[in-house]
This record gives sequence, structure tokens and C-alpha cells, in this order.
Amino acid sequence: MLLRAAFIVSTSGDWVFRFALPLLVLQLTGSAFLAAFTYALEFVPYVLVGLFSGVIADRADRRRLMTGCDLCSAVVVGGIGLLCLLDSPPVSVVYVAAFLLACMRPLYFPAFQGFLMERVPQERRAVMNAWVQGSESLLNMLGPIVGISVVAFLGPAAASGVNALSFALSAVLIFLTGASPVTARTTALREALRGMAPDLLTGFRLLFAEPVLRSGTILLTLTNFAVHAIEANLVYVVTDATGQSRFVLGLVVAAQGAGAVAGAALVPRLLNRYSEGALLTTGMGALAVALLAPAVTADAWLLAPAWAVAGAATSLIVVGWFTYRQKVVDAEFMGRVVAVNRAVSFTAILPAALLGGWMAAAFAPAVLFVTAGAVQAIAWFATATGLVGKAGRETGAAGETAETAGAAEAGGAREAREAGDGAAVGP
Repeated sequence: MLLRAAFIVSTSGDWVFRFALPLLVLQLTGSAFLAAFTYALEFVPYVLVGLFSGVIADRADRRRLMTGCDLCSAVVVGGIGLLCLLDSPPVSVVYVAAFLLACMRPLYFPAFQGFLMERVPQERRAVMNAWVQGSESLLNMLGPIVGISVVAFLGPAAASGVNALSFALSAVLIFLTGASPVTARTTALREALRGMAPDLLTGFRLLFAEPVLRSGTILLTLTNFAVHAIEANLVYVVTDATGQSRFVLGLVVAAQGAGAVAGAALVPRLLNRYSEGALLTTGMGALAVALLAPAVTADAWLLAPAWAVAGAATSLIVVGWFTYRQKVVDAEFMGRVVAVNRAVSFTAILPAALLGGWMAAAFAPAVLFVTAGAVQAIAWFATATGLVGKAGRETGAAGETAETAGAAEAGGAREAREAGDGAAVGP
């Protein structure tokens, strides 16, 4: 319950902050490209920092690591709030602060996934995954309206202050969960940073040796490109390109959250009847339709329902993928596998956001939606006709194979790390 409460509190503040920075940069520069870059900047550390964060999450005490990330995030967000009080805050400083904040999330997420596996038995993980996705989606539904209201009436500084408090409260709740009853990790952070190369290589091998995980990672990279090309520029498309109000922007994103809540509520029941691959195939196809539909018009009467379908499709994809990955990867290696998975798939977000920003400004928004929808249609076809669409039909054998492979990899990684500890190995 403490873990769930921490998740809700932290995610609630995030939505306020997600609107504060892009709107602040848009107000300072009037540039759709720079506003999209502000959005994309959040995902760059998943590539730069994310590769190593999984190793740290698997070695260090996950509870302490998450607590530390939340506290550091609270300090950075509080600094951004003070920066927003200036009449004309330098855009470069805003970017630096946003980047520092974004560096915390790649460390937090793998630790959260591993921590969840320590606390939740396998037979309940699909339900917990659906709860996490559903809770986040519910907040996605309510958060945009609250976020827009806070930013519009109180300004970016107040929005940042709200988020700083949410991170601080999340840190307290995580700390109160107590030591893990499954695995007691006492490795200090300084020790966890030493000799990471062998363990990092283990994460790559575990991810790419399993055929479904390998194929799924590539397809999720395509999906990230399609989705974030639009999401990074949604503020510009709604408020500038089509001249709609900020309330409409909140309504559109809230519709996405509502769809995702509905999708997450259905997933546990669907997983009792269908495989993870079936959910992934359905979600990929529905998402392609949702991204293509607003090419007709980006007005709220079509964009909001399309985004609701996109939210439901995302729940099918996310919960199906997480549940399958938890079946075939042992908890001991989950942090590094998650980190490598996200680092690879997130490489598409920055070029997608920048290319989408250029398309939205240089052409009509319809060009952006058609391009994103076409990319997602390719991802759906590859899912439906490939290994990912068959995922979960023989999970027992797959899980045993992956865990055996993981044990072998772990042995090699430990031997290599022990050999490396004798030399002058740096972070």
C-alpha cells in the first residue's frame, strides 16, 4: 500500500510539471521546435544514463535508491520553481535543470520494477501491472485538467512547487516500506558503480538472446517514434496550429487517460483468456488507427476520441509487455534488462520529437498524423505476423529457459566483476 501511495503521489505531481516546462519555453521563445525539444529532453537520459542505471538498480538497495532519486528530484524541481520566478529565465538554464531532473527517472524506474517483483508474487504481478497502468492512466485523465489549471492560474513556479512536494512525499512513503523481505541489498552506491561492464553486458545478452524480447524491443522503438512524434508536439498542434484553448489540450490528454483506465481495467481479465502476444497485436493495431484518425481534423471532437483509443491501446501494449517480460526474466536481472530495453526503445523519442516539431510547423498537422500512423501500422503488421504476436503461448518453457540463461550469465558476470575489482576499475 505504501508503494502504491508513493506511485500515485509522484505521478500526480509529474503531470503538473509536464505542462509547466513546455508552456514556459513556448512562452519565452514562441518556437514549436524548442518546445518539442523540451519534451524530448526528458527521454535523453534514458539512453545516456539508462544503460548503467539497471546495473545499479540490481546491485544497490532498491528502496534507498528510489528514496534518493525522489529527494534529488524534489530539490531540482524546487530550483526550477525559483527559476520560474524570474521575469525572463534563461532558456538554457531551464534546459539544464530539466535534464538533471530527467536523469533521476532512468535510475528510479528499473529499481521500481525490481522492487515490485520482490514484493509481489508472480501470480499477482499481472494484476499489479494493470493497477499501476490503470492508476497512472487515471492520473493522466485528471492530471492534465489540474495541470493546465495550476499553470494557467498560478504559473509555472507554483506548478514546480507542487511537483517538488510530491517527490518529497513519495520519498517518505518509499522509505517507510522497510527493508525487502526477499533480498537484503546492502551494497553502497559507490560500490554499485564499480565494474559495471560485465553486468551491463549481461543485460544486453538477456534482452537480445530471448527472441520475443529482441523483436518486441525493436517494435516498441517504432511505436515510441510514432507516438512521441505527436505527443511532443501536442501543445503546439492544439494551441497554436489549430488555435484551440488550453482547456481543450487538457481535455484531449484527459481523454487519453480515460481510455487507458478502461484498457487497464480490462487487461487482467483478457490475460485470463488471451496470450500477451494477442494483447500486443490488438494494442498495436488500435494505436495505428488512433494516430491516423486526426489526419482528417485535429479539432477536439475527433482528436479527443482518437486519443482515448490510443490510451486504451497503450494499456494493452504496456501491461502485456511487462507481464511477459516478468515471466521470462528473473527478478535478480530485471533492473538491467528493463534499463537496456528502455534505453534502446527510447532512442527514437528525440528524433521523433524534433522531426514532428518540424513537420507540425512546416506543413499541416495532417502530415504529422499520417506519418506517425504509417510508422505504427508497420509496427502492428510486424507484431501480427511475427514472434511477438505469439508471445505467451508457451510462457512456462520460455520462463525456465530465460531463468537458466540468466543464472549462467550471472555466474559469468560475477566472475568478471570479481576479476575486475582487483584492478583500478572506475565508474
